[in-house]
Amino acid sequence: MKITILDGAMGTELQRRGQRTLLPLWSAHALINTPDLTRQIHSEYVLAGAEVLTANTFRTSRYTLAKTNMEHQAAALTYRAVQLAREAAASAPRSKKIRIAGSIAPLEDCYRPGLAPTDDILRREHHAQAGLLADAGVDLILVETQNNIREARIAAQAALAQRMPVWVSLCPKDGQTLFSGEPLREAVRTIAGLKPEAILVNCCPPPIARDAVRVLTEEWDGPWGAYPNFGIPEDETDSNFAESLSPAKFAEWGMEIVSDGAQIIGGCCGTRVAHIAEFATDLRKPH
Repeated sequence: MKITILDGAMGTELQRRGQRTLLPLWSAHALINTPDLTRQIHSEYVLAGAEVLTANTFRTSRYTLAKTNMEHQAAALTYRAVQLAREAAASAPRSKKIRIAGSIAPLEDCYRPGLAPTDDILRREHHAQAGLLADAGVDLILVETQNNIREARIAAQAALAQRMPVWVSLCPKDGQTLFSGEPLREAVRTIAGLKPEAILVNCCPPPIARDAVRVLTEEWDGPWGAYPNFGIPEDETDSNFAESLSPAKFAEWGMEIVSDGAQIIGGCCGTRVAHIAEFATDLRKPH
């Protein structure tokens, strides 16, 4: 079975390297102020063994940029993010193909699903961002960190309307529920009915991810995976995570998930290049 290695965190890695990441723009600040740093982090993930780079588009939608009167820059920043990932992918050996994923995030706070706007706004804004990502030339669209069924469905439909590969990643609060309180099982069934290329869970601690993927295996017969975090910062200036998993322990966790049938493994907030490198090394070992 082919295992695909996803990259690790971008936003928290930018924080660790001194980049300003205040909300609402979060990691998009780096596209404006330090694009070279974004490219460098992507390149390091390539060297670590990542086969999918997630372009830094988590907060480049016009909806988010409008909060700072920058909505007119949505296309330019989205294209720049994809281009930086493409340039980093070019550093890989010719024998290794790197796919570029365009990220579509919740329009509002990832952990406060009650802030999600109306269906009309969700449809309009997610379709706009999915179109920008497709125009920018991504290889797949990653609808990620989805904390409620309503927005997950609408965002996934917007991505699928581009007629390209789509991964949908849900954000569980525990092994059975989303942050909205809705059953994870119901969310997986809803997304499975849309027939994306893969369904994942992300931005939850590794033990929760391990529990949550059991629901995936029971409700979805396509490719699945996980990319966990190391906790949630107390505020947007806090990049200090309690790294409960060292790179070696993260790799051990990843191999356990692979043994369960996962086909996509990566990292979310708090994970670093070393975690991806360690997992890639373990994956290459004979078992």
